[in-house]
Amino acid sequence: MHIQTAKRKRILKSKRARTHLPFGAQRFLAILEGLEGGFAIGASVIVGLSFANLDRRVLLVSAAIGIMVNGFNNAAVKYSSEHYEDELDGRESHSPFKKYFVPAFLEFLAYFAISLFALIPLALIPNIYLAMATCCVVTLIMLFAAGYWRGYLMHLHPWRDGREMMLLGAGIILVGILTGYILHL
Repeated sequence: MHIQTAKRKRILKSKRARTHLPFGAQRFLAILEGLEGGFAIGASVIVGLSFANLDRRVLLVSAAIGIMVNGFNNAAVKYSSEHYEDELDGRESHSPFKKYFVPAFLEFLAYFAISLFALIPLALIPNIYLAMATCCVVTLIMLFAAGYWRGYLMHLHPWRDGREMMLLGAGIILVGILTGYILHL
């Protein structure tokens, strides 16, 4: 069975090879996906849980657990979607560890590390509202920087990519705020 997207994927793969991305295109994009999700979801979980008026320690532990579970979930989805897509296209790799597991693991590591970074303001700033605001602002700045970096390295549109990533992160944070507020009512 021939899937129509196989030819398009070969064209995209050759274009990716010419961009000379660090760690290779697949691993670079996996790291960026982890950065994007880690920052935005980490901030969203923190802000959403803060509406429950939890003790700071319970809030930190709950946020860390949510972040780890979500990071592992993202990595599992990355692994299975890449693997199954290649399987359907008839291009399944003979080295699944290198092609599927390593990028998924890198995404998890980036997600986990960057999410913990989002917890720092909550751990250091005594005022919970100032800590949440700082977490959100730092998150949006870092998302813009990551999007800009991606656009720059891929020779695309760094300013647009930075704005898009920042706006998507703001949307994820807004979902956390609204969910926390609604559940607190």
